Amino acid sequence: MEGWHWYRPGISREEKILVFKLDLSILLFGCLSTFTKTLDNQALTNAYVTGMQEDIGLTGNDLNYLTAVYYSSYLSFMIPASFMLTRLPISRILPTMEILWGISTFGCAWVHNLKQLYVCRFFLGATETVAFTGVIYVIGSWYKRDELGTRMALFQISAPLGSMISGYLQTAAYSHLNGRHGIEGWRWLFIICFCITFPCALIGYACFPNQPNNTRPSWWLKQSEIELANKRLEEEGIMKIEKKINWRALTRVLRGWPWYCFVFAWCLYDQNQFWGTTPFSLYLKASDRHYTVSQINNYPTVGKAIAIILTVIGSYYSDKTGDRFSPTLLGATLVASGSIILVVWNVSEGARFYAFFIDGAETAMSTFLMSWASDVVKHDSEARSIITASMNCIGQVFLAWVPIFTFNVTKAPKFTVGFIFSMVTGILHVVLACFIQVLDVRRKRKEKRRVLLIDAGHSNDADVIDMDNQESSSSTRDKN
Repeated sequence: MEGWHWYRPGISREEKILVFKLDLSILLFGCLSTFTKTLDNQALTNAYVTGMQEDIGLTGNDLNYLTAVYYSSYLSFMIPASFMLTRLPISRILPTMEILWGISTFGCAWVHNLKQLYVCRFFLGATETVAFTGVIYVIGSWYKRDELGTRMALFQISAPLGSMISGYLQTAAYSHLNGRHGIEGWRWLFIICFCITFPCALIGYACFPNQPNNTRPSWWLKQSEIELANKRLEEEGIMKIEKKINWRALTRVLRGWPWYCFVFAWCLYDQNQFWGTTPFSLYLKASDRHYTVSQINNYPTVGKAIAIILTVIGSYYSDKTGDRFSPTLLGATLVASGSIILVVWNVSEGARFYAFFIDGAETAMSTFLMSWASDVVKHDSEARSIITASMNCIGQVFLAWVPIFTFNVTKAPKFTVGFIFSMVTGILHVVLACFIQVLDVRRKRKEKRRVLLIDAGHSNDADVIDMDNQESSSSTRDKN
């Protein structure tokens, strides 16, 4: 395990036991929570193409409107949820919201019209708001920086895994439960999702911790282990992030390039990872090749498998080398190639399948982008918090409404506007990754020069910044 950098080399037995317990308590609940959320979200698309559309009379662009309601609710409750996370015990809030999420999912099994489904989707968005940010916050509160990469990779792959399992569950539900007790197969999928979600909440109540500085001893974590956890973070130099809004920090972050580049990159990521999911399922359902229900639900899972493989390999490589650029560029290039094939359209069915499958590479990039953004501002905890939160929030804002126009359900199987849009955003993502790399290399050179100058006798950063400015002015005069 040390060879794979799961445990740091030379770690003491006591610290290894602590990290092992943290892995079981934080990652077990966090991964299961993300898994169930993605499972339940993907269930809507799987149910739609497996009978729900006809049974409750969905027409036109209703599927995209349902997605928009979900994200609108998610974003509307983001600020109240953040307020709740900072003032109430996370160890109770997250499992409670997990139960409410499960109940909302269970409600989807009994809807009979579009209005009822809108209500369920609204509550699903509201109850998911705290899940991702809450787990990310707790992971960042307990682990050292050189432990975060592998944990974040494991946490991130639980999302595509949930999408994969949803397809297989819908196939099984349709094949074996359709009509059982007078209940349609797509309704059984939501019932099964609820049955999986509920035990996850119980695990959270049992062992999910708060932050190290306000966690009390329990049957799972002893007082000595909590003290060791706080000592580890002090040694790492990780300070507690300020809960109240710091306007000076905000203006400082908005004056730098990382906020703009990484937020834009995340917006592109959110758009590019969409067309390999719902549009692919709609393509299969509307195709004149008459794919079976099993094929419609199972084929999209291939892209999720690609996402899992690339996430694991890319995260291990980037953690070992510190190179976030190469896996990001590779993923963006693969996705751009897929979108170009779909724009051309008049290709073999195998080429189209490749194009839809390879979009899974985009899902893997969430880990690389978040890690890259954290690396760039690793010495500024406030900047790291603001940038990563902005990436998630602003990306979701655009994901809530853009697909309504780009991937109109009625245009299946050929989403001409959506494919052209994806090609443009895919190419933009490649260009932006290269641009960020150039800026990051310049940043590293400046940091290295700063360290060398300080070692040479300059006692503070102000002197170094002064010299940087003088060097910049001198360079400008030379050019003139």
